[in-house]
Amino acid sequence: MTKFARIPELGVNTRNMSGSDWHVYVVIAFHADNFSGKAHPSLSRISAITGISRRHVSRSIDRLEERGLVRRQKVRRKGGWDRSTYQIVAADSAAQNTAPVIVPQFDKEDRDVSQGLAIAEKMLSIWKEECGDVLPIPCELYQRRIKSCLALSKDSFNCDLEQWRAHCREIRASTFCCGGGKKGWKADFDWALKPEAIIKVREGKYRDHTPTRRRAVSNGPVSFEDYEVLPLGPGGT
Repeated sequence: MTKFARIPELGVNTRNMSGSDWHVYVVIAFHADNFSGKAHPSLSRISAITGISRRHVSRSIDRLEERGLVRRQKVRRKGGWDRSTYQIVAADSAAQNTAPVIVPQFDKEDRDVSQGLAIAEKMLSIWKEECGDVLPIPCELYQRRIKSCLALSKDSFNCDLEQWRAHCREIRASTFCCGGGKKGWKADFDWALKPEAIIKVREGKYRDHTPTRRRAVSNGPVSFEDYEVLPLGPGGT
């Protein structure tokens, strides 16, 4: 069934609104309760639906507040802030009979966005649990990351998040991936999502080993200096 957003006349009659601001406004209205007009979509969700970065979504909401189209209430929780609650403003606070303009939203597209965001949030949570003590954690899930998570969960992990967890654990267990290489490079969330990185991790390319021969410094001939000298056993054998 197709869903709709209810847009008050005040919003329709507002002129000189940018396309980005209008798109953010419609998405908030789409999530608003039919009776109270209140909505509480996260910035990540608005960003995922509109394709606008979280930073610019926040700026659009600031402008919508300045125009009197939206009232934002920040909700404090223990240890920080929870997602904000938004109130869609009618022509005046007493006007409950404002004729709405119906803006259609495509249910399948919204379902796909919701599914992708949910999977990306779970994958990011697992990354934090398994690698966050050493490796960098992304600040936000923008559209490209969400699409990568959704695609890889299907193509590389068979929609099984425990396979993604195993992938993260392999990365965390690698000294090289955690900054132990000569240049101090560290793996990050975006690198872990690359198909070629997934293949190499599965093949054990970054797994710690205890080889009997050190890797040659150059691509030239291998000399005795490239081998570890092992202690002699009893009797010199």
